[in-house]
Amino acid sequence: MYQAFQSEAAECGLACVALVLAAHGAPADLAELRRKHHVSSRGLTLREVADIAAANALVTRALRCELDELRQLRCPAILHWGLQHYVVLERVRGATVRISDPASGRHDLGIDEVSRFFTGVALELAPAPEFRKRKQQSPLSLWSWFRLGPGVRGSLGQILLLSLLLQAYMVASPFYMQLAIDQAALKGDHGLLMSLALGFGLFGLFNAGADALRGIVTLRLSALLNWDMTLRLFRHMVRLPLPWFQRRKLADVLSRFDSIAPVRDLISGSLVTTAVDGLLTLATLVMMFVFAPQLAWVVLAGQVLYLLVRLGTLPLSIRLGMEALGARIAESSKRIETIRAIQTLKVMGAENARESDWANKFAAVIRREQAQNVANLCFTGVHGLLETGVSVTLIYLGARGVMDGAMSVGLLYAFMSYHGQFSSRASALFEQIIHWRLTDMYSYRLADIVLTPKEPRIDEISVAQPHIEGALQFVGLGFAYAPQEPAILRDISFSIAPGEFVAIVGPSGAGKSTLLKVLCGLYPASAGQVRLDGRSLESWGPKATRRALGVVMQDDELLAGTIAENVAFFDDHIDIQRVWTCLEQAAIAEDVLRMPMRVETFIGEMGGSLSGGQKQRLLLARALYRQPRILVLDEATSHLDMRRESAINDALKALTITRVIVAHRKETIAAADRVITIDEGTVVSDRRNEAAIPLRY
Repeated sequence: MYQAFQSEAAECGLACVALVLAAHGAPADLAELRRKHHVSSRGLTLREVADIAAANALVTRALRCELDELRQLRCPAILHWGLQHYVVLERVRGATVRISDPASGRHDLGIDEVSRFFTGVALELAPAPEFRKRKQQSPLSLWSWFRLGPGVRGSLGQILLLSLLLQAYMVASPFYMQLAIDQAALKGDHGLLMSLALGFGLFGLFNAGADALRGIVTLRLSALLNWDMTLRLFRHMVRLPLPWFQRRKLADVLSRFDSIAPVRDLISGSLVTTAVDGLLTLATLVMMFVFAPQLAWVVLAGQVLYLLVRLGTLPLSIRLGMEALGARIAESSKRIETIRAIQTLKVMGAENARESDWANKFAAVIRREQAQNVANLCFTGVHGLLETGVSVTLIYLGARGVMDGAMSVGLLYAFMSYHGQFSSRASALFEQIIHWRLTDMYSYRLADIVLTPKEPRIDEISVAQPHIEGALQFVGLGFAYAPQEPAILRDISFSIAPGEFVAIVGPSGAGKSTLLKVLCGLYPASAGQVRLDGRSLESWGPKATRRALGVVMQDDELLAGTIAENVAFFDDHIDIQRVWTCLEQAAIAEDVLRMPMRVETFIGEMGGSLSGGQKQRLLLARALYRQPRILVLDEATSHLDMRRESAINDALKALTITRVIVAHRKETIAAADRVITIDEGTVVSDRRNEAAIPLRY
């Protein structure tokens, strides 16, 4: 059965529908389903899973069943698993239940294990009358996305030419053996033997030079492809919408990006190798039929038999590869999460528990990779067994031919040499073809990046930054993570004049941070619009809009570099005077002056050497360095003491630009000109600020 692995943390239901569609003969690309049926980070209810299945021509029936009734379900069926997950039930045989888990692959479980996770809710699915079978297609055409520039095409041509020259030596070698035995050794012709030795010796030197040159060209080609493919992939990835990253685990994103390596190797090495192996296989096969047709049929039969074995087990190889990849991603995700949360683990004293949790993931990697290796050993054993049988048969029939006078000893030697070449090249060709098919799983993973549309107009470049006054207008603004999800923001309408200082307040979870993300263009509005100077954000484009903004979000990070580089956000031409001005406005200049290297002090990834308050003030300085027309702050002073917060509030009040802040502290709120209260996604009050505002929400 086809195996689909979920890309997003909450799309197990969607992946299960893809598995069921494939089982009924209509494989659906998960990326295609994702584009048709948006899934929020909260996942899907069983009703929503049924609706998606119905939209793809499947009839569904939800039911409750006990463990002993699982065998009565029409398989494949979807099971509700562990209260927060979905899996596909493939079959029940005796006391063994086979499930396909979109997160970890296929498993054979005992009834006791199933009882720990199965909630008793199942969804049967069957093809509707309008259901149509279709072939599975790779969602990503490598040739349509990765450009082969002139340098790459030229290198491929050079490698192909040099490879053909090398193969000419290999094809001619058996002739040398036949001539040396039949015409020189058996006839005692020392002159001919010396001439043959010198000729083929010089040919061998030429061959060695061509081999070295091919290696150099291959390295150059690999470097060109590595640069071009990786650069284009990274360029596309960083331009994807923010929700794409939020719905995926970091380890999974890294794994998808790393999937470019086998694809690159496929083009730089396997492409030429496959072409050359194919030509040499055909050439040696023709020569064998010229020398000894009966023996050639024996060799051909052995290779055809091995090819049938490999093609027949191809689905198994793909499944084992996907399961091993899924296990590696799960282990990597757990490891990265552990490193990022190491402080929390230590204060909780949870090192042993975490080690055990990670060890279980790593054990799964070992098991999956071992299964892969066992399968490969079996293929090697089958190939060796067939080769032994073919060789024994050839020696027997060839020796009979020599005894009967049907062929010479030299011809038999030459034929056996061609047989060796044919067998090695044919098996290598078959493995390359199998490898091409296995590479599809990497192209599927790359497709999740490549086929996801970039942010609209993200690549637009304006030579001159348009003048922006900083007037904002929210007109009937609404936002929901998915069409089937409840709205986070509903009918938000208010205006902010240029230069006005507005505080947005409300209880946690009311939608304040979401509102700021829509303002920054990080989330697309589901209804209504945000206008900047009377024009919608979409008409400005993300580049122009974000150039006008200075933003500090709750989860913003500092990057590895000096303080000056972080404040200037790694600008090529850092204005040190402006850096110090921004540090003063953010009330952190005194702290920086006490540091040994001052603004050249290096701070690690995520600002590990700084306190929480220092990080917040550096982030504020970074936002001010941009000289924005609109300053957007989301609880940007929540970690500060009263003295420094008061200094920052005074600096913010002195600014003449538009300021929009989300805050809970009454001192910060008191600095604003207006206070807008949001509760349950709607504006409940909008008033001019007064001293000592009571915080009742």
